Amino acid sequence: MKNFVILSLTAMLVASPALAERSKTVTVDNEKVSGTKTVTRDGQGNVAMAGELTRKQDGATATRDYNRTRTEDGWTASGQQTDFKDRSSGFDYQRSRTETGFEASGTGYNRRGDEFDYSAYGIRGEDSRERGRNVTRNGTVVYDRLDTATRNEAGQIVRNSTVTRDPGFRPKKNFRPLKPGRNLKNRRGK
Repeated sequence: MKNFVILSLTAMLVASPALAERSKTVTVDNEKVSGTKTVTRDGQGNVAMAGELTRKQDGATATRDYNRTRTEDGWTASGQQTDFKDRSSGFDYQRSRTETGFEASGTGYNRRGDEFDYSAYGIRGEDSRERGRNVTRNGTVVYDRLDTATRNEAGQIVRNSTVTRDPGFRPKKNFRPLKPGRNLKNRRGK
């Protein structure tokens, strides 16, 4: 009986890491393209994705790579994709928790050759919250937003937003660099 219990515990310890890491490969093969996409999750919130499609008409390829790594106080993410015309885009992003909120920063580039810098922060106080976001394109500020919420003496919450935006820039409603797929659970690392 004693040996059975020891063997069972050993089997669970050996099997646990294998069960924690999951990998899924999806294959596409139709009249226009063929290729694969592989997503690997380690169960700790780390995600790696690699995909490649080949256009059957002319043999052109499109690729996409994405990595997200949990850190002690947040996470980092990076990704790059190349389309069938060999134009590429990509990003690097870091987010960390602070004692009173969070800080985030990142860089990116698009297929037209524009370079972006991103920074954001959030601060929670006892009776207030503040959140800011700033985006520059090729060194020029194209989006700057500051949101505040405070509780006044009467207990009411007063909210203020200040936004400066270049007319040619349209920010995404939710900046989500975690997005390896469309499933919300994927973005949250669950």
